Amino acid sequence: MMKYQRLRGVKDVFSPESGVWERVIGAAFSVFKLYNYSLIITPTIEEISLFSRGIGEASDIVMKEMYDFNDKKGRHIVLRPEGTASVVRAYIENSLPEKSDLFYLGQMFRYERPQTGRYREFYQIGVEAFGDATPYKDADVIKLASDILNSVGIKDAVLNINCLAADAGYYEKLKSFIEEKRAMLCEDCRNKLSRAPIRVLDCKKEGCAAATAGAPLITDHLTPEAGANFLKIKELLKGSGTAFKVNPLMVRGLDYYTATVFEFTTDKLGPQQNTILAGGRYDNLVEELGGKKTPATGFAMGIERIFEVLKASEGAPALSTLDAFIVVDKAFIDRGFELTSSLRKAGIKCAMGHEERSFKSQFREAESRKAKFCVIIGENEAKSGKYSLKDMQGGAQQEITAAEIAAFLKGRP
Repeated sequence: MMKYQRLRGVKDVFSPESGVWERVIGAAFSVFKLYNYSLIITPTIEEISLFSRGIGEASDIVMKEMYDFNDKKGRHIVLRPEGTASVVRAYIENSLPEKSDLFYLGQMFRYERPQTGRYREFYQIGVEAFGDATPYKDADVIKLASDILNSVGIKDAVLNINCLAADAGYYEKLKSFIEEKRAMLCEDCRNKLSRAPIRVLDCKKEGCAAATAGAPLITDHLTPEAGANFLKIKELLKGSGTAFKVNPLMVRGLDYYTATVFEFTTDKLGPQQNTILAGGRYDNLVEELGGKKTPATGFAMGIERIFEVLKASEGAPALSTLDAFIVVDKAFIDRGFELTSSLRKAGIKCAMGHEERSFKSQFREAESRKAKFCVIIGENEAKSGKYSLKDMQGGAQQEITAAEIAAFLKGRP
């Protein structure tokens, strides 16, 4: 009987799903290299105040979702719920160059209700770019995000953009408008109304959506500078061939955003799980966390949700294939081991079983591991110096020397 099981809201990732994760991570890292972003690795645990101050006490993450505890010295610790605050802390603490373009990959933790593509432990790939306040950087970061999704294989995501840099009177107008419909709000939004009324626009519940219908639009109340920057961003995105739509009700769930915000959405997972990548500009956070005032922008995407979108589009992932599997008589295992090593040096993906087993058993393993070809080393092959190469799809078999195998397999699809 099984003694231990994983906790609710977390998962084990293994083949073939892990192969899709490799594809996503590899594609993202390749794009980061093109854009000259460098990897930053931050701890999984931080002081809780980093997030309550950085994310905002009115956010759902801080109010309800953080995994926090006191350590053995009584310090209040949290498992990081997102990556930006940690990267900003590292940027300040390590006196990184004022202009730094960084990317990260790591685990985040939120105590949420598990759903498809949403787990309590989840992996994010993210970007944080410091030191550039221009609208060109906003557009460049959004284009970077778009390039990653395209490289991963998600071609039909919809880009939504908005700007949160409203003039001084907007938030009071919004609060007054929503206050008149307070009875329609959920309990969470009633609590948010006094602290951060714009958070109410982010709620997907029916009553809250109805209460905010017809609310003053932030895009009609931008500061002159923000309005000019937002216009330029739209021009740059159009010029780069990046399609988008302006969504004045999109505010994101974190308090540190100050101007441009954006998210890529999909219809593959339903309305509650439609965001697959999101971010925006946060020009005050570095200063709020103890550094000098520094403009910054970035985004994050969850690998689990990307996987679910790819599965919905492409079907369940298949096991990865081997170029060749070495089927060997027990007397010639050493020769098989040497051949496996030489093929790998030549870039051929291959494997062999090391136990003494029948040819029939080894062929079964080759089939289970999706080998395209089998290289057979028996007594006759050992004597002649030519190995038998069997096509596992068509069944055709030919004799070939060890020196010829790699070249032959490299020419196969």
